[in-house]
Amino acid sequence: MSWSVLPRRALAAFAAVTLALLALLAVDTSPAEAVRPPGIPSTATAQSELNQLTVAAESHGSTYDRDLFPHWKSVSGTGSCTARQYILKRDGQNVVTGDGCQPTSGNWESDFDNTWTTSVSNATIDHVVALSEAWASGAWAWTTAERQAFANDINSPQLWIATTSANSSKSDFDPAEWMPSNSSVRCDYVKAWTHVKYLYELTVDSAEKSAIQSHLTAYCGSGGGTPTNCNGSNTTAGTITEGGTISRAITLSCTGSASSTSSVTVSITHPYYGDIQVQLRAPDGTVRTIQASSSSTGNFGSRTYSVNLSSEARSGTWTLLVTDTYSGGSTGTFNNWSLSI
Repeated sequence: MSWSVLPRRALAAFAAVTLALLALLAVDTSPAEAVRPPGIPSTATAQSELNQLTVAAESHGSTYDRDLFPHWKSVSGTGSCTARQYILKRDGQNVVTGDGCQPTSGNWESDFDNTWTTSVSNATIDHVVALSEAWASGAWAWTTAERQAFANDINSPQLWIATTSANSSKSDFDPAEWMPSNSSVRCDYVKAWTHVKYLYELTVDSAEKSAIQSHLTAYCGSGGGTPTNCNGSNTTAGTITEGGTISRAITLSCTGSASSTSSVTVSITHPYYGDIQVQLRAPDGTVRTIQASSSSTGNFGSRTYSVNLSSEARSGTWTLLVTDTYSGGSTGTFNNWSLSI
């Protein structure tokens, strides 16, 4: 397989993100919160890509040598940063660099085990498709330059921050042998794995493909759709006092990640809906404001909100927080709320 054919998909992906990367470097700031690498496809796209992968047994495993994949080399467009340095700066928080591009301090999230670290040495960079896995899936036929490009690909979802322990646990296993302990990342993880194999036209063995399909169905929704049949409600009514907050919880037990178009329906009796602030607290403690208070008048009634919860695992306790932000107005009654994710 020639390199002129091999990277045509990877080059197309590179073109799509070049401007975004240059803008990031220009402002020289860390993201406001931890982020996942770029290029993770939609579930439907990942399903289509999986269907196109060639199924073949792994080969040439005994001839693998990590040195055949020169990695942590300076990457064009990053100000002479190595791929590792660039990823730590791009996907970290409050990152400070010393000489050159080397981070000296910051905060990094390891999505695989949902762990934050402030230790640069503990923030390793994992190749989602391990170098030895790539070798046995077709990279044995590439040139050294081609393997170097693969090992330092900052534009696809190939490089992820991982703690030392998570990286060691993953090793060079494929999705039939290992999945992240953090269930909320599993959908994106298998989509990233599939996308990288597709971009570089690497093969999958039969057990690997079967596992990926199973994981896409379990964690991303059957047939490339949104996970279904995960909903609940709380009908315990209560008085919303002036200036006070009332909370009502719903506990769900569902596999996979929540939908980007999750639905929250809230029923409240209050003559000034602008007095009411509505927030949703996820099982991991993240709080999202789904309605801010305002000067609007009129009865609150029943309102439905579409919320992007795709970064959250569906299973756990979800809590609605309703606050009457105005003292000296009118009390209200919380009637019920429901959640479909």
